[in-house]
Amino acid sequence: MSEQGHIGTNLAIWGVVTGSAVALLVAITPHWVVWGAVLLWLVLCWPSAILGISESESRRFLAGTLRQSSYTQIYTTLTRRNVMWVWRRYSDESSDRDTWPTLFRAALTWRLYDTALLLAVAYPLLLLVGQWVVTGGEGRVGGITVLPDAAFLPERAVLLTMFVLCSLNYIAWILRRGETRSRSRQRINWPLLAFVFTLFLIPIVIVAGQGLFTASAGAFVGLAFALTIPAMLTGVAAGALASVIALSVACTISLRLTGSGVLFFGWSVAVFVAVAAVRFDHTGKAQLGRVLVSLGILSVAILVVSLHAWSGIDENRRTLFLFLAVFPLINALFDVLSYAVTLSLLRRGLRSGWPVFWALLDLAIACVLFLALCATMVAAIHGLNLLAGVPLLDLGALFAGMRETPSAYVWLYLMLFSTILPTGLHLLVSLFGLQGIWPRAWRQPVAGWIESAPQGPALAVRAALALGLVWAIPLSLVVAVLWGLWAFGGGFVLAFLEGYFRVLLWIAHIPIGAF
Repeated sequence: MSEQGHIGTNLAIWGVVTGSAVALLVAITPHWVVWGAVLLWLVLCWPSAILGISESESRRFLAGTLRQSSYTQIYTTLTRRNVMWVWRRYSDESSDRDTWPTLFRAALTWRLYDTALLLAVAYPLLLLVGQWVVTGGEGRVGGITVLPDAAFLPERAVLLTMFVLCSLNYIAWILRRGETRSRSRQRINWPLLAFVFTLFLIPIVIVAGQGLFTASAGAFVGLAFALTIPAMLTGVAAGALASVIALSVACTISLRLTGSGVLFFGWSVAVFVAVAAVRFDHTGKAQLGRVLVSLGILSVAILVVSLHAWSGIDENRRTLFLFLAVFPLINALFDVLSYAVTLSLLRRGLRSGWPVFWALLDLAIACVLFLALCATMVAAIHGLNLLAGVPLLDLGALFAGMRETPSAYVWLYLMLFSTILPTGLHLLVSLFGLQGIWPRAWRQPVAGWIESAPQGPALAVRAALALGLVWAIPLSLVVAVLWGLWAFGGGFVLAFLEGYFRVLLWIAHIPIGAF
């Protein structure tokens, strides 16, 4: 029988078993752990095994991995190419045999920090603009409506088209990098840079001159400019410039005409920092450029808050100032640490027999960084509130709102959880390495079944079923372990989070009795 015939027979049996199993589960309504384990096997592992044994090269690879003493080849095959591509782009050279601290130092580079700055600016805006483009519902930052309700035509359609064009421009720049890397240092496209700066200034002039703010212009232009920078400048810090732009937009929108002197001061310092960053990067002093940008943003934010009379600014615009001027820098500082930890532990896990151990270590460190990020955010907001003399963000109202209506603060959760996103991806990928729990003696018969699969439909069904179980059982054990941990330790987790919440209240100088 042909290999296509084997696929047809396998899929037919898989369809019958899947339909029967789902009907049985619906009838008896078991615990969600049972649902998770069965669906992992039926929806993910068994179909993947059917496709895997349908081609001769794939069969040889799968049989070979099953016979190896360390059954992690599938994990390394899936991850090594991608991990090394990211490493070559953002990290310093290192050996696969280096210790984890050495790998971490190699991963923590200024290139990675610049990327963290870019993502810290673009990621919240992408969430905001993406939600608005898809649903048409208003996009809100705190209490301010940044993007009003709109029909798809023309506003959302125009914004989507411009965003796609900017994204394609960015992708084209990435693809060109390999062709231009061997040339001498490329020169800055100053005419194009001047054109985009002019495009960027148009809505700012409207805001400053007429006191108006159309969110589509402001939110998109900042995002589009951040994504377009790498296409215009080679070797210049895209993230650094994007964060400076976000600071400038924050000052303009928040102060408008009520603080023209402070606004001019903020813009002057921002332009100086941007030009200096470009100069430092162009002359090969990228580290100094990043330090200057970080200190410049921090200094401008503190001085603007200290010098301006914020009592004349409504609360919504104060929140927007923090969202654009302060939060990205703090986020980026913790994100770059999280990214470096994830990259270095991924690289270390490639030579480990238990890559999931390094993923769990990554998760533990990411959770600590997340808790530290939240505490730092609260401390920074409280300090800026004291400098301003009025609450730029009412932490008491924020905490109360998060307790009473947590769904209203999705934007805040998503922004903070950017620190854990790469860690979550690492953990998911590392689960493929769990197959190593199978003893080699148990795997070798399955390897023989896979090699004999083309000899008949029954042999092909046996091979696919066995391989699917080899993959599914360790993943099902993970589901069961997670359930057990929550069932027996969930109370301790909730108690810890309650204590952590009290620490945040203490940092913000809010009486615990108020909650």
